[in-house]
Amino acid sequence: MDMIYWDHYYNVMLLLNLLIVIALFTSLRLFSGMIAHIDASDELLRKDNPAFGISLAGATFAITIMLSGTIYGSPENGIHHAVLAVGFLGVLGIGLMALTRLIFAKVTLSDISLRDEIVSGNKAAAIADAGNVLAAAIIIRTVMIWVDVNSVAGVMALLGGYTISQVILTSMTLLRIKYYSFVYKGNRFSEQLKRGNVALALRFSGQKIGAAFAITTAAHTVVYEEYDIAPILAAWVVASIVIILVWKILCLVAERIILFRVDINQEVIEQRNIAVGALQAVIYISMGMLLSAL
Repeated sequence: MDMIYWDHYYNVMLLLNLLIVIALFTSLRLFSGMIAHIDASDELLRKDNPAFGISLAGATFAITIMLSGTIYGSPENGIHHAVLAVGFLGVLGIGLMALTRLIFAKVTLSDISLRDEIVSGNKAAAIADAGNVLAAAIIIRTVMIWVDVNSVAGVMALLGGYTISQVILTSMTLLRIKYYSFVYKGNRFSEQLKRGNVALALRFSGQKIGAAFAITTAAHTVVYEEYDIAPILAAWVVASIVIILVWKILCLVAERIILFRVDINQEVIEQRNIAVGALQAVIYISMGMLLSAL
């Protein structure tokens, strides 16, 4: 038994934290439907809507990723303090996830109704929606672990890190959409989603998730100090931008090697080749994960 660490007080704290997280997790089906103003039971059970299933699965997995960053415990903190902190962070995280979907729907893809597309069974729109919330969850979880959320300054740092990351990801996505419209004149990205281009949606989601993993590398390069929030967030911005550029270069190199002599845009956009779109998505995510492991 000497090889197994067991602290009754500490383990009770962790158990209570886990119960709170599970309670939040089990409310996700209702939460997701309320956010989108959709009857989840109707979409899942009566309509058998695969698009809503993909969207709900993405949201569920995203919330799970985020909540995993809230489970912690410290013998120095009282049980009540730890439980309240986990509950607060869980609710705050869910609120940030809801805000992420709102930004995506109203800013990034303002010329398309994601809700209507998902309700109508558009799987491409659902995949794009899932990729967006997963990217946000990855960053929120990392920032929750990076900062000391036991203080007001820590919560401000969490909100600051989330805001910076959302600005970077949203700006990248808007630039990508503008570039797409420039290269393929008269052929907008949102129109491809409306037409159900799953290959393009997979590539899009992979890019967003991969970029999120790359941004989390900033948590390993920027040292958190509770009393210097502004300089730390400024350093987070610089580190994130530099890492994103490195990630993009690595992705381009990997694409040229793995998809040698493949006309990628022709396959994904014209041919709607899901295999190529999925492979691109994996390349983006893999490069991001490798960078985040440094």
